[in-house]
Amino acid sequence: MLAYRGRSFISILASNLLAASLAVVMFYFSLVATSAPVSKNDMAVIDHSIAILEAKGFDREAFLLRHTTTFRSTDHWLNRLIFKESAYAATNFPLQIVTVYPDFYTKAEDDTERAMILLHEAQHLQNADEKGAYSYVWQNRWRLGWTQLPYGTTETYITIELQTRENAPELFNCSGNLWNDCTLKAGA
Repeated sequence: MLAYRGRSFISILASNLLAASLAVVMFYFSLVATSAPVSKNDMAVIDHSIAILEAKGFDREAFLLRHTTTFRSTDHWLNRLIFKESAYAATNFPLQIVTVYPDFYTKAEDDTERAMILLHEAQHLQNADEKGAYSYVWQNRWRLGWTQLPYGTTETYITIELQTRENAPELFNCSGNLWNDCTLKAGA
């Protein structure tokens, strides 16, 4: 084995891995400590929205949201440094922290719309960028039951459609379809 001042390569590697692991854990706890937890009542709303995802077959997303995610109700120090428009939620990957903002509870029409928001955040938990998250949700809105007919006039639907058009314009270039939406299906 190679040795550096009496230490083996394995010993140096182990020390560096331990130091890096401790730094990540300290970073994670600094984010959690500088933000507020979600209240018990708000967590019940989140849990119900996750149950809707699970019932609609989004098992991976439901698992990630239930078992790997720390939900917070206010921004931690890192999120405060980043400018963001009015948002329903924000995700910190790979630390699996999801901050749920008041609009999640007040602007979303019902638990299906809240499930759609969490479906978007679950894509970020899997390292999807904005384009990927918006595309996934828009292409899977049928499976969730979040479609034009029941939700097309809600503030959340209109906002998400506009943001999807901005982030994933390739989904809206089918001139033969209503609103140029390439994902439209009968009964939308």
